[in-house]
Amino acid sequence: MSEVVETREQLQHLARDRALRNNTYRGINYPGLRLERGDFGGATFERVTLSQAELEGVDFSRVTLKQVDLRQARLAEALVARTTISDCDLTELSLAAALVEDLEVARTQLMNLDLQGAKLVDCRFLGCNLYGVRGARVVMIRCTFHDPAPNGAAELTKAQLAGAALIDCDLSGANLYRADFRGALVVRCNLRGAILTAAQVDGARFIGCDLTGADLPDGLRGMM
Repeated sequence: MSEVVETREQLQHLARDRALRNNTYRGINYPGLRLERGDFGGATFERVTLSQAELEGVDFSRVTLKQVDLRQARLAEALVARTTISDCDLTELSLAAALVEDLEVARTQLMNLDLQGAKLVDCRFLGCNLYGVRGARVVMIRCTFHDPAPNGAAELTKAQLAGAALIDCDLSGANLYRADFRGALVVRCNLRGAILTAAQVDGARFIGCDLTGADLPDGLRGMM
């Protein structure tokens, strides 16, 4: 049976009882929460502060987050599936080695997001700031990065994608200035009109990608 949870004490009680699923968590200020391997399946978080929380291995399946502060929180090895995130601050959030499927993120700060070793499938990032995203060895399949604002561009400046695999992703018009693609595998990705100025591409392979109108670094021009 679901509950509306509005205090730290309620949250602590439900964590002890392993009854975290399907609840609505609203207006809670709980920075530094430690709750590893918790199961929040089907839960809704509204106006909640969980900055610097330790949430390794949590189940965030079918979760909705609205105006949530997860700055510097750790969700390493988490399961994030069929989840919706909007108007949140996830600056320096760690999703290292996480499995992320069917995720939609809108109007959210994701600067220095840690995706190292994670796998993302069918994820959509709309109007998000992914400046400096740390995605060494990340696998992304059918992921979309767009900014729906007039003349907007998905912000991925200085993205760290060394050794990553990007397959069937849509990065049309994205700002990938000074991105690090060293040793990356990029297959059938839409990079039309993307900004790749000063990107590092040593050892990278771009296979079957659409680079029409993209601003390419010298190293990538030599591959075309």
